[in-house]
Amino acid sequence: MNVKKMLSILIGILVVLSLVVIFRQAKESERPTLVEQAGFEKLIPENLKKENVVKLELYAGAKPDQKVVIEKEGDKWRVATHFNSPAKKETVEEYLDKILKLRGEFRAEVATDDALADYNLKDDQAFYVSLFTTKEGEPALKLLVGKSPDFKLTFMRKAGERKIYDGGVNLRSEAGVYGDEVDKTPGPDKWLDKDIVRVEKEKITKLAYIMPDKKFTFERREKEVPIEEGESKAEGEQTTSSEGSSEGEKKPKTKKEYEWVLNEGGVGGKFKDSGLQNLLGRFNPLIATSIVDPAKKTDWGLESPEFKLTISREGNSDIVIEGGRPDTSKGGYVRVATNQEDIVYELSKYMFEQIFPKGQDLFDLPGLNLDKEKITQVEISQPETKVVVRKENNEWKVIEPVVDLPIQVTTLNTMVTALSSWKPADYAESWAPVGEFNKVIVFTMEDKTKHTIKVGDFSRAIDGSYTMIDDNPLCLAVSKIDINKILLRPRDIYTLKVLDFDVEKVASVEFEWESGKEVIKKGEGGWKLVKDGNEVNLDENKVKELLNSLSGLQGSDVRPDLKAGSFVPLVSMIINITDSEPIQFSIGKDKNDNVVTTVPKYKGIVQLASDRWNEIQALIGKAKEPKIEEKPPTQQQEGEVKQPSEGASAEGSTTQGGEVTPQKGDSSPESPSQPRETSSENVGNEGKPESVILENSQPQTGSN
Repeated sequence: MNVKKMLSILIGILVVLSLVVIFRQAKESERPTLVEQAGFEKLIPENLKKENVVKLELYAGAKPDQKVVIEKEGDKWRVATHFNSPAKKETVEEYLDKILKLRGEFRAEVATDDALADYNLKDDQAFYVSLFTTKEGEPALKLLVGKSPDFKLTFMRKAGERKIYDGGVNLRSEAGVYGDEVDKTPGPDKWLDKDIVRVEKEKITKLAYIMPDKKFTFERREKEVPIEEGESKAEGEQTTSSEGSSEGEKKPKTKKEYEWVLNEGGVGGKFKDSGLQNLLGRFNPLIATSIVDPAKKTDWGLESPEFKLTISREGNSDIVIEGGRPDTSKGGYVRVATNQEDIVYELSKYMFEQIFPKGQDLFDLPGLNLDKEKITQVEISQPETKVVVRKENNEWKVIEPVVDLPIQVTTLNTMVTALSSWKPADYAESWAPVGEFNKVIVFTMEDKTKHTIKVGDFSRAIDGSYTMIDDNPLCLAVSKIDINKILLRPRDIYTLKVLDFDVEKVASVEFEWESGKEVIKKGEGGWKLVKDGNEVNLDENKVKELLNSLSGLQGSDVRPDLKAGSFVPLVSMIINITDSEPIQFSIGKDKNDNVVTTVPKYKGIVQLASDRWNEIQALIGKAKEPKIEEKPPTQQQEGEVKQPSEGASAEGSTTQGGEVTPQKGDSSPESPSQPRETSSENVGNEGKPESVILENSQPQTGSN
């Protein structure tokens, strides 16, 4: 075959292939797209662009008055419904992107509004998302979001329509509202810009603190250090050399380094470098828990703030953060005083104490580290109370006050452990208002040496109290948890439980009042009240409520000043328990009208809270109320005929001139004197009609 013929064949093949490709492309262009095949529709108007949106409105249809409204001011977004606080721009615009890209897959079109309920898309069920291109007027887009059976499926519809689509994106959960409860409302937190400051650690040159009970300042200083022989110079590192500075004199090369120094306040002139480095890293970024109303500065402790931090930066102006902490057991509030905008941020307890640190985070504070086994006696003196405990034969005994009640051994052991490892959390300077140290703990060791801890007012910086140890003049602050372990009162060292029994095993409760005796007892027919020889049926639930309240009855304080028989009882009780000894105790009042009670099996007396005694009295009264018996139904059943007995009218009717007349309220549609056929369905008792059976039975009189 010659060359020309081969070329002709190849050209022919190429032409055919080209035609095939062109034909296929034409067919492809005629085929519907995947979106068209799946029945997707664009739910957003073509002319609605993100840059034109100036307001976003979110709310639950069940609570339309609880909205989140986000508005645009210039190039910034604000949560208008939350003190016009700044919103996180990235968060808002990401949400807008998800809305504007929505394509809905058609699912159904329902005929009535009620049919929308299956999708949680009724007006009062759905979650509303509205976009506005003007601050006033109607929204440019209003979508209703309904049920989301799984993460791939979310029902939605346009306002005013009943066409239901799968939107693909759950705009409800994306707005921070989770679950299908229709009355859940959106909150502002997802949208708020909670960044307080962003300062790189390396740019900070100074931290100056003013706190309610102390002041201290850290400063970064530059210093020259010699370059060791063989040490390579880092890129960009400045070095100095005095070559040629003076004849024959050669100074070693140096480099610049930075060190942090404590140039004001603190303890002992030293600080923990690791603690300072952690502190320096807390500001990049410092993020709030939430934003609160800036008009309520008094509530946040910011009217005259007691906490102040000044952050000096390299190449920038200082940042001043003011802090308030109305309740030291909780978090706090801060504002950046150097910002133009007045925003008050809320911080958790943890975060507040990270930027306004406790003394223990930065300094070594004096404490105790003793062998707890060598503590032999502890004396705790407080205004109006005193406790003395002593170890005898390796067991703790209460020397003062002596009360015949069980001792809280675990509490005493916890106290001794806390004393032996006494560790403060903070400190206060000499000018701080620390109050009177009128609570004193003195404990003695085996070698007769003694240690003293004095306790003053509550700390103004942490959740704790000011203390002093032995002869150390430094005022320390100890956490509330540790204070409570050692500052024991008589009520803390004795068990105050009055009663403890199994309610199901109670056979009876005997009451002896000034007016007489009465008994609540369990019998074959249930619970009964026996009084003056009479018995009354009681409601079991009310009796059980009383017994449950009595079981586990706890005193509020110990009364070492009272002995058995030193008060007049209001009531004496005996609780009789199956297979156990009876429980006997008395409740009365002392000369100051405090409610007190004896404790079964012990001679000690404990005080009851007055509201607890009021509760017990009310439950006793309820338990003694007669049971309301259920009356049998009086309405005649279908197919029954009531016949009055001879010479008397049927119950619920009166006889007038030989006729039976239903009384007012009788719902029977027929008079008993009228004949009625008896169907086979009403035949019983060996074939006798039910009417016969009723006629031969005795009529009921009275009530149960």
